[in-house]
Amino acid sequence: MAEDKLFNYYERQNVLPTFGNFKSSAELGAYASQRRELFSDKLALSPRLFRDAEVLEFGPDSGENALVFAGWGANMTLAEPNRLAHEKIQAYFAQFSRADRLRELVASDVEGFRSDRRFDIIDAEGFIYTVQPTENWLRIFHRLLNPDGHAVVSYYERYGGFFELALKAIHAAGKALTGRPALETAKTLFDAKWNSIPHTRSFDSWLMDVLENPFVRHRYFLDARALCTAAHEQGFDIHSAWPAYRDSLDVYWHKKILSDDEKLRRAARHLSRSRLSFLGGRKLYLVGNIEAVDAISASIEALVRDVDGMIDDPFGASLPRVISSLAALRDSIRTTEILADDAADIEAIVATLDSFHRIFGAIGRRDASAVTALTQSDPAFINTWGQPAHFLVVRKRFEGS
Repeated sequence: MAEDKLFNYYERQNVLPTFGNFKSSAELGAYASQRRELFSDKLALSPRLFRDAEVLEFGPDSGENALVFAGWGANMTLAEPNRLAHEKIQAYFAQFSRADRLRELVASDVEGFRSDRRFDIIDAEGFIYTVQPTENWLRIFHRLLNPDGHAVVSYYERYGGFFELALKAIHAAGKALTGRPALETAKTLFDAKWNSIPHTRSFDSWLMDVLENPFVRHRYFLDARALCTAAHEQGFDIHSAWPAYRDSLDVYWHKKILSDDEKLRRAARHLSRSRLSFLGGRKLYLVGNIEAVDAISASIEALVRDVDGMIDDPFGASLPRVISSLAALRDSIRTTEILADDAADIEAIVATLDSFHRIFGAIGRRDASAVTALTQSDPAFINTWGQPAHFLVVRKRFEGS
């Protein structure tokens, strides 16, 4: 059954995807420390900025992030379309004595939200990429924010999401080859990979959130450069991002003032050179001439599209193209100028691409045993997740600035 919106998908599953079930102040405090690190260190947003700020959070789910913001002193307005979450949110705020910070809780999604109030900060994490076209939610955020207000979003980045799509394609092929149910197939293929990292959610939840989620697809994923361009056109400047969307190696006199257009141009150039880094989940910065950068980017784009096509048709026309594209990208990296922390990082991405090349080759031979053997034992496959989740903070420009 096709889903209209992401929250409809979770409503049908009758679950709250991010429910942490915090029972003590210590559990909440540990989570708040993680959020403080993200916002202060990576996003350059001090928790002090939230003190007495009017904060609107879209899609808070069960409210863990909202609790943290309230703990930093924010007055929270929450727009959560899934009514299953409302009782959890209200219980959380009462349990941790923060009910006075819950200004309003409404059953609305982004496009349906109506308010005459303006906000200092808008937060929308984990789902906003599914609200398309992107300009729709950017316009809504711009209308709702005070001048110089910030919007914080997290989303699936198109190039960073390659390995998520590849796992979905391998899972689809595994189901087709064995005829086994989704959960059994996933555990057979990915149990070793899943157990290689710390996690708070269950394997079953990951199956639902990623492998079976109809919104984890190329058509929803956002290209970082296109997103920054759209935000610029809607009246926003880039404040911060993780991974970094500004070129941290850029050097010029501190009194030099760049135009908004020039800032965007420099960010776009940096993002083009960062696509392999996003795919690999490590610093693999493309430093060669722009023609070489464009060629790598085009090959990654084609690879992402083709592996996404395998999710619907594991043995169709996309499969041989995926196999050949993985080999071509693997080989081209060896001759491309790349800035990395260590030569081992370049060897690691080469080994990863080779691993996926062998896995998809086994799929092409319809060899289910070989596929499973590789996914359960190959270190390059087990240790690679890419960088699918990106955070972006944009700031509403003052009128006339």
